[in-house]
Amino acid sequence: MSRVVNKDQYFEFGLETLAQAGFKGLNIGVLVKNLGVTSGSFYHHFGSWQGYVDALLAYWENLQVQKLRDMQFGGTTPEADVEKLRELTIDLHHEAEAAIRAWGANDESVRAVQRRVDDARRKTVGKAIGGVVGDRKLAKTLTSLGMAMLTGYQQLAAAGHHDDLGALLDEYLRLINSHVAAEQRA
Repeated sequence: MSRVVNKDQYFEFGLETLAQAGFKGLNIGVLVKNLGVTSGSFYHHFGSWQGYVDALLAYWENLQVQKLRDMQFGGTTPEADVEKLRELTIDLHHEAEAAIRAWGANDESVRAVQRRVDDARRKTVGKAIGGVVGDRKLAKTLTSLGMAMLTGYQQLAAAGHHDDLGALLDEYLRLINSHVAAEQRA
């Protein structure tokens, strides 16, 4: 017996499948079997596999951008904004993102979405760090370091290495704040 599912359920299951099985493990058969729907239901919602992929990526991208908007950066202090980013980073679906990054290495349309999400994150992180350290060049360097740490963590997590991301981010924040302390001593 087939059940009725909405597009968001397809997307949420797709992201979970990416996290568990990687992009090669995500296909129409897996979706319809595990969601308990017919292939006709899939085609009714998305028209084609590429239609689903495009919609899934748009869903994921919009979710990431909305999370950044919901944080309401700039409402308090730059330090509070950086702390909000720390919490947001911890809550990301790291294994799914690692799969999206791997998928992007094989598919230009996926890579384009990943780049837009990274660019939005880089802009937000750079602005927050710039507010703390007060030096544009240093903020750019620290932002790149943070992005590298995030993507590296995601790749390691996808490979089964679950280091304490909170501890890593605490060290990163100490590094950022050490520049402020050094500037105050000078």
